[in-house]
Formats: sequence, structure tokens, C-alpha cells
Amino acid sequence: MSAAAAAPVRHRTPRATSAIPRGAARLLLIELRRNAMPWILPLIAALFWFDSYRPSTGTAQLYVLRTFWNMGQGHTIIDFGPFVAGVAAWMGSRDGRRGLADLVTATARPRWAAQLATWAATAIWAVAAYLVFVGVMFAVYAHQGVGGTPPWWWVAVGATAVTAFSAAGFAVGAWWPSRFAAPVAAFGGFLAMAMSSQTGFRSPSGWALILPTNSNGNFDQTDSGIFYPWLPDLPIARIMFLAGIAVAALGLTGLPARAGGPWLRRAAAVVTLAAVASAGTAAGLASNARLSAHGMVIPALHDAANDAPITYTPACGRAAGVPVCLNPAYRRWLPDVNAALAPVLAEVAGLPGAPARTTQVAGAYSSAEGGAGQAVTISGRPPVLRMPLGTLNLPGPCGFCDGPVTAAQFAAQLRLLSVHAFVGAGNGAGTPAQQAVQAALLQGAGIPFAAQPRVLDAYGMQASWALATGNGQVRGSNGPGPATGPVYAAARRFAALPAATRHAWLASHLAALRAGHLTLAQLP
Repeated sequence: MSAAAAAPVRHRTPRATSAIPRGAARLLLIELRRNAMPWILPLIAALFWFDSYRPSTGTAQLYVLRTFWNMGQGHTIIDFGPFVAGVAAWMGSRDGRRGLADLVTATARPRWAAQLATWAATAIWAVAAYLVFVGVMFAVYAHQGVGGTPPWWWVAVGATAVTAFSAAGFAVGAWWPSRFAAPVAAFGGFLAMAMSSQTGFRSPSGWALILPTNSNGNFDQTDSGIFYPWLPDLPIARIMFLAGIAVAALGLTGLPARAGGPWLRRAAAVVTLAAVASAGTAAGLASNARLSAHGMVIPALHDAANDAPITYTPACGRAAGVPVCLNPAYRRWLPDVNAALAPVLAEVAGLPGAPARTTQVAGAYSSAEGGAGQAVTISGRPPVLRMPLGTLNLPGPCGFCDGPVTAAQFAAQLRLLSVHAFVGAGNGAGTPAQQAVQAALLQGAGIPFAAQPRVLDAYGMQASWALATGNGQVRGSNGPGPATGPVYAAARRFAALPAATRHAWLASHLAALRAGHLTLAQLP
């Protein structure tokens, strides 16, 4: 008993593996509390509302249109990036500005580890704020009934971009510990975004697709996230590129002798080179991107499962007794579509090839493998009128249009395209006889001859009618040319016939008209 009582008590030394994470977590919490990023967030919030959210409310209630400006063209990143870079540079230069560099270098913990903790706290504040702001914006969209699915991959791109700006700004501050580091980093971030935007506007393909403000081939078609999923190929490449920039910038802060021992500096050099290689690989992948019917495809990153269409239960109504079905994301425009199609469907009812049903189809990105083609087509047995409404200007707010699209303007373009498909004019202007019958049918559907040149001009067809109208005028000083010439003369003659006579003639000659075998002289 006495020997046992005299035995020394052994104290267990804490393992370094448990002490280091606990110390790192404590240091990170301290840095989170003393970070300067929260002080700039109210300014970013005001800019985010003014520049990212407010302009989006002037577009139609579809996610691809609502997010074209703030996600597609990267304005959420523009609103965050320069400020985040400036604050990160301020935090990176803190010890050098205060004359504490020698003191903190002499501590047991490597200087690079302490710097990474400071950067991590800055990045956490910035990325968390970005996700909160975007989340609130999407919640408002959902409350407003915006159709489709949010572009979550592009949210991940934005979060990675904010991380990259924080890392780049922090590296500037760490290498150049001056009170001028913050404004220089902020200006550099703004300049990078400005140059990215200008290059992105001019570059629909190639390496420039990697830029976070380039919307080409991803937000040009309103049916992304509605008929088919958002393709993740290009967002993945951008995440690789931006993450490479972020890691390379942080790796540079571990290269100086004061950052730590030789092995740590060698590790920082390897990390930097690997990150640069990742960014270069992402740029190379983007250079091989091609535009498919559903968006940008990068062969090395593409998953065929993402090509599967989104299943849905259509929203249906009737126009002149003909069923009309739309994607539920377009449900709010079903009454406008019914009102626009009713006169046309009534005008062609009973004729060969008259639509027995009308349905909305997905719009396609213009490319060699899946171009948009004719906006409205009639095909199948029984005939079906197929409308890619995503290619049209829908009633209401129209973003970059001159003003909101009225119901009358929408009805005019839908009637024009439906009649254009019915007479078999295809993707071009059609033969003079097809144009004359088209004009007569539009007159019967509620678009008078005098208004038709303006409707054609609004949809880009007026120029292709220049030779057929015979007046040699496409657009005058006050707008499109008048409804004159041999085509309109034949159309007026045909429209003056009794409705039963027109109907009987079309029933007998519609096949020849669609085949392009009739001339203006053969019209009654």
C-alpha cells in the first residue's frame, strides 16, 4: 500500500493532433470577431439591391430572364468582388501596417497558418453574405411566382468568385502591407470585372467563356430550367478556374521566408503550381465548348443524363375549340395565347392541315446541332401547331425591350408566325403567292393590311418582303414601308372574295400553295 501510494502520478501530454485543430478553431473564431468585412456588408447590400435585384424585376417572371442580368452577366459578382478584394487586402496588410510582422513571425505557429486563418475568416463573412443575399433574392422570386428552376450552379460560380476575390485581395495586402493596398486591390477587382464584361459581350465562344460575366450560350434561351435542366458543364469549368485563382493567390502568401520553414514554403510552391495548372486546364476546357440545343456543352465534363427533359403536367385551355397546352411555368400567359390564336384557328378551321391541337415546345439555342429554326411549325397527324414561346416577346415586362410588350403586340406576332407556318412559307419569306394568302388570312384574323408591314418589321420579316411588295421601300423615315405592291394587291383581291369561296379555293389548292407551285396570277 505504501509503495503504491508513493508511485508518481503520470500526467498525459495532450496530442498535437488534438491541440492544433482546437487552437486553429480558436484563432478562426477570434479572426471572425475582429474582421472588418461585416462593416462593408451594408454598402454591398445596397449595391446588390440597386444593381442586381432591382433591374431583374423589369423582366418576365421566368428564372432565366430574371437571372440573366445578375447571374448570367455576373452582376452579383461585380457587386461583391471589388469590395471583398479591398477588405481582404486590408486584413492581409494588418500586421505589416501595425509593425507587428516581426513579432508574429517569432511565434511558434507558422506565419502562413495565421495568415490563412485571417483570410478564412474574411472569406467566410463574404461568401456567407453572398449566399444570404442571393437566397433572399430567390425567395422573393419564388414568392412572386417566378417560373422554372433557379440556376443553382451559377450561384456556386458566384460563391467561388467571391472566394477568389478575397484570396487575391488578401495576397495583395500580405505582399504589400500598406494603407494603399486596400484601394489598389478594390480598383484592381473593379478593373478585372470591367474587362471581363467587355470581353464577354464580344466573345460567344473560345476561352472567354470562362469569364464569370459572359452569358453567351447559357442565358440566351428562356426555356433553360423549364423544359430541360441548366447544363453544369460551363459552371464546373468556371469553378475550376476561379478556385485555381484563389488557391494560387493563397499559395503565393506562403512563399516568403517569413511564412515558415523550407518544407512549408516548398508545399506552398507546389500548391501554387497545381492551382495555376487547374486554372489553365479550365480555360482549355472552355475553349473546347460547343453550343448545343440546351446550352454550352464541354465534352470532357458533359453528362448525358443532363440532356433528359424535365417532366411536367401541361396547363391547357381552348381557343376556337382547339386544345392549347403550355408548360406550367407559362401558365400565366395561357389566356393571352388563347386570345391570340382564336381568330387564326377559326379562320383556317376545316382546311387541310388545320391544327387539331396546339402545344408549346422548347426553344433551342442556335447552333449547328440544334438551331432554333422556324419559330412556329405545324406537323404531325393529326396536325399540331407547335409554339416555342421562349423565342417570343411575352406580354408584360421585357427587360431590354423599348417598353413592356402589350397583349396586342404579342397577339400580332403569334398570329403572324402561326399563319406563316400554315401557308408553308418555312423559314424564309415564302413565295409571293404564299405571302399574299398569308396577308389575306392575317386580315381575317384581325391584323389589317395597313398594320401588317409594321408587324412584319417587328419580327424581322419586312426586309425579306422588299422584293415581293414591289414598292422598293423597306423602311421609311416614319417606319416600315406601306402595304402596297403586287403581293398586297393580290391579297386584297383574295380577301374580297366571300368567305365560303376563299375556304373552298384553299381546300382545293392548299397543297400546291404550300409546295410553292402557285403564282400571284393564279390566285382568284
